[in-house]
Amino acid sequence: MAKFIHYPDRPKKLTAAFAKKEYYKLLAQLTDAEKSAKSDAWIALFADWNALSSYIGSEAGRISYVYSKDMSDKKLEAAERYIREKISPVTDKPEHELTLALLASKHREAVGERYGPILLEKYKLWLKPMDPVNTTLGIKTGNLSAKYEKIIANATVEVSGEKMNLSKVRSLGFSPDGDLRKAAYLASGKWFLDHHKQLADIYSQMVLLRDQMGRNLKFKNYVPLAYLNQSRMGYGIENVREFHRLVLKHLVPVLTRVFDARAKNLGQPTLRPWDVMFDPASYLPMGCAPVERQLDSAGRVFKKLSPVLTEHFENMRRQQLIDLENRPNKQAGAYCTDFSDEQKVLVFCNSTGDAEDVRILTHEMGHAFQLWESQHIEAIDLRHGSSELAEIYSMGMEFLSLPYMDEFFSAANAERFAKNKWVDSLYTICYVCVVDEFQHWVYENPKASAKARDDMWAKLYAKYLPGVDFSGLEQYAKIRWYAQRHIFVVPFYYIDYALAEIVAMQFALLAEKDHPKTMRTYLELCKIGGTKSFLQAIDDANLRSPFEEKLMTELAARTKKALL
Repeated sequence: MAKFIHYPDRPKKLTAAFAKKEYYKLLAQLTDAEKSAKSDAWIALFADWNALSSYIGSEAGRISYVYSKDMSDKKLEAAERYIREKISPVTDKPEHELTLALLASKHREAVGERYGPILLEKYKLWLKPMDPVNTTLGIKTGNLSAKYEKIIANATVEVSGEKMNLSKVRSLGFSPDGDLRKAAYLASGKWFLDHHKQLADIYSQMVLLRDQMGRNLKFKNYVPLAYLNQSRMGYGIENVREFHRLVLKHLVPVLTRVFDARAKNLGQPTLRPWDVMFDPASYLPMGCAPVERQLDSAGRVFKKLSPVLTEHFENMRRQQLIDLENRPNKQAGAYCTDFSDEQKVLVFCNSTGDAEDVRILTHEMGHAFQLWESQHIEAIDLRHGSSELAEIYSMGMEFLSLPYMDEFFSAANAERFAKNKWVDSLYTICYVCVVDEFQHWVYENPKASAKARDDMWAKLYAKYLPGVDFSGLEQYAKIRWYAQRHIFVVPFYYIDYALAEIVAMQFALLAEKDHPKTMRTYLELCKIGGTKSFLQAIDDANLRSPFEEKLMTELAARTKKALL
């Protein structure tokens, strides 16, 4: 039986009535807590509020996690929908009221000192995103997100006579068989063309709903609200636009040369879209990382990195907190989550036995290590860093584990994997800028047609990833974005991958000089969780800002050295 550190005395099933009753118990304490000459009552009230948030958030996470394992299960779907449609409406308003009360309290500084000063800064940022004026619209966008996720999870296509889900199809992009790569690309693209209207309609509804959410809070459009949703502190829209410019100036030319070299290695005048992920000079054979061996290999890597990581990883294996293999009806993609009321951290993947699985596993374990190392932080809202900070932990682990990839592969394949990681990082940063600039345009033009959005996607793809030849496949060039979950479900999250990748690449450079010291820096960074902002955290770790042009030029040079 699970041991709960928050709300051990709980109902068998979380209900809206129970959540409402517990929140109003907290609200009833506000007057006395504020009247008190001492801050003890407010600190105790916050502790109770923290526990309730932990319980409800963890229960929602448990239900979502189980549902993501099998999205064809109607009972699990209903349970997930209940959380979204019944629990959220009764928690949003009291959460907002409690936050307002804390920020207005004469005891707020004492609470901040007790739990972490940044807590108050974060709550100020979250006030508008949690405003109950948008609760109903939030439920509607949540329902549309769930609809999109279910469609993608249940999608099947046929490639070379075999039916498979989209995650499996994507893995064929790494096959040395050019005909198979092409067949997989065309089959996947045809599925998205066949479902274009359905997906475009879902997205159009989402954009209009989110635009209204922004306007409800007196913003011109959704973009400023999206930045608040991501808890961005110390930088804003103009900084991100400058980042796009730096990537275009310094990294896109390097990627263009990589693409040219890739086409040459394939003996082709141009690079076709099904060849983007494959290079005959550095490819790793499909099936080179059998799923049944991945956890053992990962365990040996983490043992070489740190006894701290080994302890966390083995604990997760013992408790079966890692769901690795790809299955029918399983939610696409990979993620890490935690159930704070049980002090459990879980990793969810869709491994198929290919080298890409190894990158994804080390990535998600980076998230997991951060969450384990942040268990000492009492305020649940401070255990998670803002999204760009969170991605440093994951992408940093990808780079820090590179010297030990011979635990997964032969020495030659480990060397290829390391080279491919640099290519992947370069591609990721450039591709992320496509997604981010696209989303800015979409939400600044919320009434644009589906055709206009598709055309803009193709234009931006050609801007940041030039050299991919879509001749005869112009429609395919316009629909890649419908497969990008983040665009539908977590808008404006994606730039965080690029910002974090720039920081993570610094780990690689530092580790080349002193790997043990860099590993210690990484673990210290993990311990802070969300108690510091993104820019504060990297500064404290003596890392440099991704908005620094000199750093971008240095990383471009290092990437060239690794790849060309």
